[in-house]
Amino acid sequence: MSARIRRTLALLVAFSLLLMAGATHASEISMEEEEAKTPIVWDAMVMRPLGIAALAVGVAFFAVSTPIVAITRPSDIGKVGHVLIVKPAKYVWVDPIGTH
Repeated sequence: MSARIRRTLALLVAFSLLLMAGATHASEISMEEEEAKTPIVWDAMVMRPLGIAALAVGVAFFAVSTPIVAITRPSDIGKVGHVLIVKPAKYVWVDPIGTH
């Protein structure tokens, strides 16, 4: 693998991990409803595409981690799938725009 491909892949993985860490931390913070509102344009033009990217990375990570989790902790596959796939999917397609 060339150095450029490795750097690009490492950057993509690091960025996706930061996105997932930020998303899980932000969901744990309880704010007043008025403070939690995001401008609709920002949500639609920036955050939703990032949510789609996080979903794609989560699906890839889930595909890689599923055999490992199935061997070591088969009862936890649902937890891994919920964090990597369900949360980003709900954010992109279920949550109303401008509520986060």
